[in-house]
Amino acid sequence: MSDIKYDNSSVRHLTKEERKSTKRPLKDKCYKTIYVNKAYTLHRQGKTVLVALNFLMRMLLAMSIRGGVPFHIYIPHPSLKEEYRQRYISRGNNDRFIFEVMFIWYPALIPLYLLSKILPKWITVTQSGETLEDYYKRENFVRFSQKLRFIQHIS
Repeated sequence: MSDIKYDNSSVRHLTKEERKSTKRPLKDKCYKTIYVNKAYTLHRQGKTVLVALNFLMRMLLAMSIRGGVPFHIYIPHPSLKEEYRQRYISRGNNDRFIFEVMFIWYPALIPLYLLSKILPKWITVTQSGETLEDYYKRENFVRFSQKLRFIQHIS
């Protein structure tokens, strides 16, 4: 997403995490459309696409307009906020990124968590210690992923 949204030419020497906390000019004001188009193109190529939470509604709308592209959403259980904060710290995410994710944690996850109760085939709630890779390795995900390519995950 960063390479689609921002002009990173002045910060190429920084790590991915350092770039997240550095102000950069927008590369293109239409970055949201470019992001959705790129994700859709990758899906058409048979790739599994991880969509950022702030693009979830936009992606769902685009998929429904473009012909009902199948998808699945993975979210952590809302009670895992502190576990995820520690994951972010241990992998070197900067304070700004961690603050932004923690700030939207409950408003973003609680509605999706409640929806998972009525739409369990579309939304999976991960438990403590689980990662998307745990689901990706499972045999049922291999069969599932052959049909469903768009997924949402906070990690």
